[in-house]
Amino acid sequence: MKLENGPRLHNPWGFIVVAVVSATVVIAFGLGFLLLPRYQEPRAPFSTKDAVYHALGFHIHGKAFNTMQPPPKVPTYIAWTESTIRQATIGDRKSGEFIATNCTACHGEKGLSTQPWIPSLAGLDRLVLYKQLDDFRSGTRLSGPMSAIAQSLTSQQYADVSAYFASLPGLPENRGERTPRPHSSYRNRDPVQRLIYAGDPKRGIAACASCHGPGGYRIGAPALAKQNELYLEQQLQAFALGTRANDMDMPMRTIASALTESEIRALARAYANENANGP
Repeated sequence: MKLENGPRLHNPWGFIVVAVVSATVVIAFGLGFLLLPRYQEPRAPFSTKDAVYHALGFHIHGKAFNTMQPPPKVPTYIAWTESTIRQATIGDRKSGEFIATNCTACHGEKGLSTQPWIPSLAGLDRLVLYKQLDDFRSGTRLSGPMSAIAQSLTSQQYADVSAYFASLPGLPENRGERTPRPHSSYRNRDPVQRLIYAGDPKRGIAACASCHGPGGYRIGAPALAKQNELYLEQQLQAFALGTRANDMDMPMRTIASALTESEIRALARAYANENANGP
């Protein structure tokens, strides 16, 4: 008579190998992503989420989501000459659509990000995106993931992917039109709208709209309406702290550093909830 002793493992070593590899991955993740980042900056306590961001090349500084490295001395290597503008505007949309398949994981399908700290790219001015990609590549704007991606692309591919995202519906296009607006003077009782359309001369703060529209237009300056609120707040914080420094002649660093924390939050909220024609 045969006794049934239950099922047996035909190859117990296979199970052991899988278990060891799995345990190694879990331990490595815990050490590299959760434990070590906490001790690299002991003065800044990390949550688990913040520790993962930190391990990916970012850190939380105050409420700003910034890169770890100190800002570069050169703000940008982009000069808006005739040849640069021509290069940035000759992109092929179809080629750009293929390249953009690598962008969807972070920036969302069709360039509309579902992550509040990641910007939407749909409708973004092609000159803006071209400049930011070049800044990421040169290191004048700091981001581990974006720098690696930008360094894998050519200047023509910058132009191609910029043409694709610019063609998508999303952020309002900044055409540089000076649209008449009611209550857009310094007499506006709403302090946020006053900052956007008139600035604060007493503190040397220029109106946001003077560069970002619709009050005016500066080459390489994005329209901000409908952009993700947390992203806008973090970038203003980064400019204020100087951890983002790719603004030629320092207009954003100068203005952001003069704003209060509450003004930064209010401006980010106002722009995120603004449509193409106004709040």
